[in-house]
Amino acid sequence: MNAMMPSRLLLAGLCVACASAVSAGQSLEQIRYALYKDPSANVSSDLRLLSDRGDLASKLLLGDVLANTDGASRQEVLGLYKEAFADGRGQIPALASLARLLDRTPSLQKGQRDWVAQALTRYPATLDPRNASTTLEVFLVYPQLVSNDQAQHLLALYQQSCLLNCRPELYRAVLAERQGDRQTAEHWYQQAVRVDVRAIDRYYRFLGEDQDRAFPAFARSLEAQRPTLAVEIVHRIGSLLDSINSVQRADLESDRQERQVRAMGTAQVQPDAAQLAREKARSDELELARAEALRWRDHAVERGYVPAIASKASYMISDPTAHNAEETQALINQVQAHEPTRAKALQASFYMVNNWLTLDPQKARALIDELIASHYPDAQLLLADYYSKGVEDEPDQDKALQIFQAQAQAGSTTAWYRMATLHAYGRAICHDPVKAYTYAQVALELGESGARSLIKRLEKTLKKDDIDRALAARADLLKEATL
Repeated sequence: MNAMMPSRLLLAGLCVACASAVSAGQSLEQIRYALYKDPSANVSSDLRLLSDRGDLASKLLLGDVLANTDGASRQEVLGLYKEAFADGRGQIPALASLARLLDRTPSLQKGQRDWVAQALTRYPATLDPRNASTTLEVFLVYPQLVSNDQAQHLLALYQQSCLLNCRPELYRAVLAERQGDRQTAEHWYQQAVRVDVRAIDRYYRFLGEDQDRAFPAFARSLEAQRPTLAVEIVHRIGSLLDSINSVQRADLESDRQERQVRAMGTAQVQPDAAQLAREKARSDELELARAEALRWRDHAVERGYVPAIASKASYMISDPTAHNAEETQALINQVQAHEPTRAKALQASFYMVNNWLTLDPQKARALIDELIASHYPDAQLLLADYYSKGVEDEPDQDKALQIFQAQAQAGSTTAWYRMATLHAYGRAICHDPVKAYTYAQVALELGESGARSLIKRLEKTLKKDDIDRALAARADLLKEATL
């Protein structure tokens, strides 16, 4: 019996060791390093293990990871931030992360206002730069909770005491705007754009009705500094310029179609030489503007920024007549080296292009099924595209819309936007611009900034009564949406 004891102890020890290895997962520092190497690394499971054990820093990081994942429950993210904040006894920056999420998702702001107001009383805002910047982040979203005087005082303390990664420019811009000093606000917005990617869209909105002329002009003034700007800023500027250009091109195309209708009508009004010359000059101007936007994006591609590479590949897939399969595949291969799952999703879209000889419905469907099995957030959206495009058969828009609707209700902002574009421009479906406008407005409210360009296009042709009807429907949909 005694002879058996060592072997039993050894076996028990091995079992305990194996159990520990299975349950331990990565440490928080290992997870941070994995995200440093690959921002899209799948670390949620390991973070959940640490979060479930009560580690507040892990709750905060898990919230940040999920906040940047389309389809993740916003209520879960908000819950993680609140748990990490721990009524002011835990991670104070969790309130800043929560404020940034609310800034991107306007529809959540009203429901969270009272909690945020209470949270502001749970820590000393003047203790250190971290606490001061947390309150200033809330100021960006809830000006009624942080007065201009308080914000000015905190901003002065922040600038005096912050030593590392100091970013006061956006705070100064928003404070000046709320004080009614537009000249100072514009100065600081232009400075903020150079260091804070969030400032790009805020500055664009600040410019008001002149934004589609003024922002491209400002972007041109930055071209010489492009190599010194953070790559995510370069990419976002390019994306915004492309969005502005797409709206303007749509306007020009609408004017052309209207002219053609007049020419073919009973009056048969023909354009004069001056009108045609103006149209040609405008078309040439927009081509140059599009080339400017693409140069910003391509600069980010040259610097190896994976989101820009993926964006360029998607752009080429969406316009196959102007691009070729070989160059697109080369871009997908670059993504594959850094983010294999995103590359697999691009590859599935690549195999659905019917203008290229690489069209392969079976391979596309197999990749989509693999992505669905691995719970890739956008896998169901790819399946909806598969049916919408009629990759294997005729387009089945009813089936596509059914999938988009389910994903939208599950929290996917992209699904709302895809439904909007389908109702606006989709093949084999009766176009419904009012429904398209409604869904685009919901997508924008939930943080899908790309919907802004579609909204602008639709506003050019929709009647006021139709817009009012769509906005009323948007309010009802937002109440039902899973946030």
